[in-house]
Amino acid sequence: MTKYTIEEARHIVMNCAKDYQKLLENKEFIIAYRDRDENKIKYIELVFLAKNYQHLTGMNIIDQNGNILEHQSENFYRKCLENKLRISEIAFRKDGMSHLKLQALPAITRFTSITKIAGDSNGNQPYLVVEKVVGGVNFCLGIRTDNVINKFVPVSALMRNIKELTTNPSQVLFIMERDYESTSLYTKIKHVAKGLNLNELNIPKELLEKISLEEYVAKG
Repeated sequence: MTKYTIEEARHIVMNCAKDYQKLLENKEFIIAYRDRDENKIKYIELVFLAKNYQHLTGMNIIDQNGNILEHQSENFYRKCLENKLRISEIAFRKDGMSHLKLQALPAITRFTSITKIAGDSNGNQPYLVVEKVVGGVNFCLGIRTDNVINKFVPVSALMRNIKELTTNPSQVLFIMERDYESTSLYTKIKHVAKGLNLNELNIPKELLEKISLEEYVAKG
């Protein structure tokens, strides 16, 4: 595991915040996959909000006495975007997770191209308290339900093989994107499994009502 200095951590979280804002903030993704156990097409709706960023970094924000400040996620994110985050304001988590999360943080903005597998968390990792994981052989994103918006949000990212973290690794069929809180259908296609023609896929009605394939052109 890479061990970062506090200055290196500050540099990483401020740089990655700009990419997060540009590519993920207030974006909603629908991830369709074929459940390996039930052989059914299921889907996950995943939202990236400003308040989710701090948790993904694994960093704490502290006061002048070193006490951890709660409910500062949006303030942390704003400071990162404005390059105003000071070394004296941040601290690593004592469980060592900060370094693992920082290592994976730059890859989060590429999660749609990395994600090939989805599944339920196997619960074997005490530091990864999530419901589901999505990702690939070198990266995984842990997600859980935000009870306020009733959709999945990102909680943790690790440079780990997703097959080690799920009980039923299932193939991701496609990923689509739209703006968060949009009333329109998902139209922007971000990923389609290799060799798959979505026009030939027997998509369940519930999922079909959420997406539009008008802009989709099958390869080959």
